[in-house]
Amino acid sequence: MEAPVISLRDARRTYTLGGSTVRALDGVDLDIERGSFVSIVGASGSGKSTLLHVLGLLDILSDGELTLGDWVLSKSNDDERARVRNRSIGFVFQKFNLLSDLTVLENIALPLAYSGLPKEVRKQKATEVANKVGLGDRLEHRPNQLSGGQAQRVAIARALVNDPDLIMADEPTGALDSKTGREIVDLFLQLNQEGRTIVMVTHDSTLASQGSRKITISDGLIVQDEELRVITPPSNQGPSFQPSGSLQLKDLIRIGIHEGLLAHKLRSFLTMLGVIIGVASVISMSSFSEGSRKKQADQIRALGSNLVKVIDRQLEGEELNEGRVRGSLGLSRSDADMIKEQIPNISYLAMTRKVNMNAFCQGARLPVQLGIYGAKGNLLKVNNLNLKEGRWFLPEEQLMRQRVALVGSKIARNIEQSKSIPSALGEKLVLGGQPYQIIGTLKDRQVDTGELEIHQETDANHHIYIPLDTVLGALQRQDLRSEIDEIHLQLINEDALVEAGLAIRRLVSHLHQGVEDFTLFVPLDILKAKQQSQKLLSVLSLGICAISLLVGGIGIMNIMLASVSERMKEIGIRRAIGATRHNIRDQFLCESTLISFAGSLVGIMLAMLGILIVCPMLELPIVFSIPIMTLAIVLAIATGAGFGYAPANRAAHQNVIEILRDE
Repeated sequence: MEAPVISLRDARRTYTLGGSTVRALDGVDLDIERGSFVSIVGASGSGKSTLLHVLGLLDILSDGELTLGDWVLSKSNDDERARVRNRSIGFVFQKFNLLSDLTVLENIALPLAYSGLPKEVRKQKATEVANKVGLGDRLEHRPNQLSGGQAQRVAIARALVNDPDLIMADEPTGALDSKTGREIVDLFLQLNQEGRTIVMVTHDSTLASQGSRKITISDGLIVQDEELRVITPPSNQGPSFQPSGSLQLKDLIRIGIHEGLLAHKLRSFLTMLGVIIGVASVISMSSFSEGSRKKQADQIRALGSNLVKVIDRQLEGEELNEGRVRGSLGLSRSDADMIKEQIPNISYLAMTRKVNMNAFCQGARLPVQLGIYGAKGNLLKVNNLNLKEGRWFLPEEQLMRQRVALVGSKIARNIEQSKSIPSALGEKLVLGGQPYQIIGTLKDRQVDTGELEIHQETDANHHIYIPLDTVLGALQRQDLRSEIDEIHLQLINEDALVEAGLAIRRLVSHLHQGVEDFTLFVPLDILKAKQQSQKLLSVLSLGICAISLLVGGIGIMNIMLASVSERMKEIGIRRAIGATRHNIRDQFLCESTLISFAGSLVGIMLAMLGILIVCPMLELPIVFSIPIMTLAIVLAIATGAGFGYAPANRAAHQNVIEILRDE
């Protein structure tokens, strides 16, 4: 004799309610043959629904044994039961239990998604089953557009789509009128004749008499088992009841987008706000910081990244007298000669002294803020200055103390515009009452020294340079005054800055008898100090991002917890058709992660828009940091996953029986 398709031995199911024990099943033995149509009847609370749920693997036995074919499932884990339920058991419920956001075709195909089948295969199989139950012209309709009979046909088609051998029906005609109920009964009879094994719970005695066997249950025990007609087992081989595949990642993402992000658009957006603010703030602030650093670096490079200046402190009063008494004459040309002789890695050297003179050019208006400097050596090379026209001073012009001048771009431009001439070369400047001929002009230098906070730097575009020897020859030696103001040095490369700087300091200190009447100025050190302070700004921006993401994460958790409460029916339906706890948890985790991911993308777009608008206003270069953007996305995804885990885990561990009973 053929083994039963489903078997129960000494099946017991007890519940604890309010301190008392309820015996829903109290030692049930039951065999159901393949191809039979079993109706289970009994009064409310008799245990018939519990029996159906146990047979359908929605509920587990407190004691006893359940076997489906060769597969013993009484001690199986939740994942195994869910996969067997998905592949081998189809459920039909009294209230249809369709997902309102899905079309007829999508509702029917839903179990196939948890079987791991590709979308095209799912669509094809769902269409075939829909045509079989008379729904071929309703595939794109939604449940609220269907009649009760049509909705129940969708539920039956969904139960059939995985080609199960067992169909579990719980009051399938209870919510239908008599005519529609008759049609559904006829459909069940047809399915039974095709070889399907049907187990149905019903209150309808007429419907119960249509099957091949009627079981009456009372107080958790089978009190009557009637064979109504002899069945002929189908000739086709029955199922093996092996677990099916699993939900594909792309389906998980689709569910997250369709039922997570798009189902409640405004709520999703408000949930994203914390993530959006956090991501936008960190990207914007890091971009502004990087832009500022880049601007400063460019300015330092324009000044000369391997530049060192020895600057006279211009002591006064008692401090100046004390320095001279101790043997220091202040900064002088001899200091420059000794530095060039004693310090290696110096490629160029120059000396300057600022001169207080009145400047005048007949027929032209000179800038108010200009500086006049006596200069000697390779000043242009040391300071990365470039000639636009003309030349630098010749050695003989220094030696003969000639009155020639080199002017910055702003001064040359004013002279040319005032006199309407193409070039300032050859024009006369009156400096300190003496005429000087312009022999060269400098190219415009795009350096904002003010933003660098380098107070020793001035704008070369407003400078007038004359030979240092001419200056020193024309000026009477002031009592105790240093001979020159600055010595400019350019090293061979930036790597020699630290070592050379220490050596220069020691040498000049020795030459000045230990008197600290000079300072050493390295623009690159200023840049590094500035960048160090900006690292703090970067840390603060990351802190703002973290706080915003924390707030966003809490918002995500709250919304997801509310979503779980609102979507209990959906969770129950998905579990009934074969979704594992992992599937449900992954679904809600995917939704929370997608919310964070979408928020990070919106934050990035807002940040980029803000950067494109604000950076030109602040005269900062536009810098987009791909690593920072990537980090922001990763942090946002981690926030969504981290704060979404608790709600997802709660959804995964909902009691399916309680959900379906409430529905």
